[in-house]
Amino acid sequence: MKRPQGRPSAKSRPQVSAGAPKANKTSKSPRATALESPREPREPRALRRIDSRVVALRPKRGLGRIVFISTAVSVSLLVAFVLVAAFSPLLAIENVNIRGNQRIPIKLLNAALSNQIGKPLPQATLDGVSQDLKNFTLIQSISVVNLPPHTLEVRIVERQPICIIKSALGSFLYDPAGVRIASAGSSDLYPVVEAAGKPGASPEFGVAIKALLALPLSLYPRVATVSAPSMDSVTFKLRGMAGQKVIWGDTTQSALKARVLLALIKHQKKSDRVTYDVSSPKAPTVRY
Repeated sequence: MKRPQGRPSAKSRPQVSAGAPKANKTSKSPRATALESPREPREPRALRRIDSRVVALRPKRGLGRIVFISTAVSVSLLVAFVLVAAFSPLLAIENVNIRGNQRIPIKLLNAALSNQIGKPLPQATLDGVSQDLKNFTLIQSISVVNLPPHTLEVRIVERQPICIIKSALGSFLYDPAGVRIASAGSSDLYPVVEAAGKPGASPEFGVAIKALLALPLSLYPRVATVSAPSMDSVTFKLRGMAGQKVIWGDTTQSALKARVLLALIKHQKKSDRVTYDVSSPKAPTVRY
């Protein structure tokens, strides 16, 4: 007689010993325990990559010492080079080239700059050269150029005359600052300034020079005389047989006066005996 197949036989059932504890039905599986247990927060992958790069780029301990030693050596060599260049006779001045002089004799300039010979080239300064040439009143400005290894070039700009002033001692050329340049000759066709006081210190001289400087370049050669008896009464006399005159007035609106005067002269002949009055440039007049 066959046993029903629905129930297992006694042999096939697992044998449980009496002393073994029974399995707790409520115990959880390892997977469930892992799911319920709190996880430690993980760092983002980007932060982990940055940390690894920082560690990789971190310099070695001996690299800082190498950088410090190389920097100290470079600075020491630079200081030594500067000292050698500044005090060594290897760069001593042997030649002084002077450029720009026209009225001042070259021999006088060379004699004044003779103490620069033998001096180290880096020690030649503009102040030192200017001190050597301070007695030359015809020099307006000075510049110095070092040309290694042994040449010092001095470039000067001489004062340029703008007018002639006549006195009991003769006729002399003067620059705009009132410095006498030289004696005036017959070939010097500069305007003659008639102003009270000493040139350079006289207010009337300054007013006359400002009026001259305000004139157009094309009109300046035609000016024969400039008279400034007072601060507000400047007059010009133009060259030519007609003896044309210009009443300038004071130094206000000088640019406008110059433009108006140039326009008035264009409508007149050089032979016309006229007087141009531009003291009020917005209401100029021409007198015959």
